[in-house]
Amino acid sequence: MTTQAGTDPVTGKRLANWGQRVGATLIDFLIMLVPEVLLRSILGDAIGASIYLVVFGIYVVTQWNLFDGKTVGNRVAKTQTLDAATGGSITNKQAFNRYLYLELYAIVDLYGAVEGVRLVVVLAGVYGVVNVLLPLFDQRRQTLHDKFARTIVVVTG
Repeated sequence: MTTQAGTDPVTGKRLANWGQRVGATLIDFLIMLVPEVLLRSILGDAIGASIYLVVFGIYVVTQWNLFDGKTVGNRVAKTQTLDAATGGSITNKQAFNRYLYLELYAIVDLYGAVEGVRLVVVLAGVYGVVNVLLPLFDQRRQTLHDKFARTIVVVTG
């Protein structure tokens, strides 16, 4: 259970709050908005969005690996993604797994949209909302992709 100050009981690190997490994510999405729009307008929605998912994955995984768990958004929000068990840097595998699980709903949503299966699109949307809101209720302020990759997001500096 988290303490009042939001200290992680396992690592002793101060956990990022929901606003910091959302802010960091929004900054990263804004940075990647131009490549997404260009890819989708040049290649069409399905192919452009598929290629964008790969490009975005390269962006976040590379950032997490090169900058000790910090994307540009994390650096602006003063947050960092760390190993949930040790409080140390995340591994390449954790970075990849975190991204993969983070984008799972986008992949499922894209499939549903391309195939015209509305139920799949709705379920993907529900998953996305649950994933975004989970840190508000979770003891370690983790999302589903944090739990899958065994990571936490903490405050830096």
